[in-house]
Amino acid sequence: MYFPLLRGKQYELIALKELSTIVPNDLFKPIIEPVRKNLKQLEVAVKLLNKNKIIPIIIVNSEIGELKGNTNNFINNLYNIKGISFMPCIKYIDDIQEFDRLNGIINGEKASYVESGVTKELVSRLKVFSINIIPEGSPNIVLQQLSNIVLMDDPFKKKKRNADYPSNSYFSDLHVRYSGVHNSVIGFGDFNIAGSDYAESGGPAYVVTIHVSYLDSNEFDAMSVRHFSSVDDGTPSNPSGKFQQALEKLVLHDQNFPKFFDNTSGLRGFKSLHARRHYPGLGQVKQLSMQHHIETICNFIAV
Repeated sequence: MYFPLLRGKQYELIALKELSTIVPNDLFKPIIEPVRKNLKQLEVAVKLLNKNKIIPIIIVNSEIGELKGNTNNFINNLYNIKGISFMPCIKYIDDIQEFDRLNGIINGEKASYVESGVTKELVSRLKVFSINIIPEGSPNIVLQQLSNIVLMDDPFKKKKRNADYPSNSYFSDLHVRYSGVHNSVIGFGDFNIAGSDYAESGGPAYVVTIHVSYLDSNEFDAMSVRHFSSVDDGTPSNPSGKFQQALEKLVLHDQNFPKFFDNTSGLRGFKSLHARRHYPGLGQVKQLSMQHHIETICNFIAV
């Protein structure tokens, strides 16, 4: 099963809502790391996921965005939302006492998420969790002692400037090999085409780049990413025109190599924008790339 980790920003949540009606519920279980104090958009997204029989994992002690230092209030507000089902997740953030405190107050099924390495001190504590999300590449001794492991990877090579992206970059083959890593591994995850580094918003768009994931049959179905970029004119002006430049390159590539990318809702969304010559804003561009990435992986593991 695929466990994509998305931040609880507007367009990431919209991507999950769109996918909830498309991707079968036995193929993916999203992990949501909230970033906003206002939980309305999160509530709407979770209710739609639930309607389609998907129970997301929600990190209850997020330390990014507006939630830094607001764990207790966030937990209270989250549990006061009526009519939603989710699995709470406690993230280990280099504070074993806080991890133990949260483990003591959150009852029932819950997940753990260890972003950095799993220490000997942590292993015994993790055994009580229903799902353990740990870094890909964790030592075999850790895999032997835990159950229901999700291997989390962060392979997207994020650049400071869009102009620095090559035309193509390797992503990962974890979706191909995760089930053979250890019999305690039940799934895998990644940070999509966003990477784990959190930013509230992007900088000025000197260059607009569209990231489109694909499976490379010449590399044993490993995933890579095509980067379609506009021309760098040295100014942050005209993002709409720059988007059209990048989109034109994507559509031309798809026309020349019609089976190169999976035919996903995200890809069809890009084609629709091209046909209408419409610029929806960079948030929706990222949303469509994320949808395409998740749906491409789910198509692979469904086979």
